[in-house]
Amino acid sequence: MQKLQIQVRTQCRRCGALMRADLDELVARYGGNASLIDCQERCRMVACDGATFYLAARRYGGPWRILLDDAALREGLTICPPAHLALGRAAPSADIAGVLVPQRR
Repeated sequence: MQKLQIQVRTQCRRCGALMRADLDELVARYGGNASLIDCQERCRMVACDGATFYLAARRYGGPWRILLDDAALREGLTICPPAHLALGRAAPSADIAGVLVPQRR
């Protein structure tokens, strides 16, 4: 992913916050052969104790794919709050896991 300059972000299951993920930091932490599929971490938003999952896009502006393969981990995604940017704005329309997410107005 790092060599191909794949775009990576996290989304919190509890608060819905989207955050950029730094691949250099992830490689330093987990190693170059680690996989982000089914990997979860604590949310970095202040006062949130939720868990985040990873999303990836091949290029800037491309469709985002949820990096969850395990059925039990994917199951709870239907009750997650809407994705939003850290500034509180709704996330731009994006093709996440093949489903078009409409912009809020």
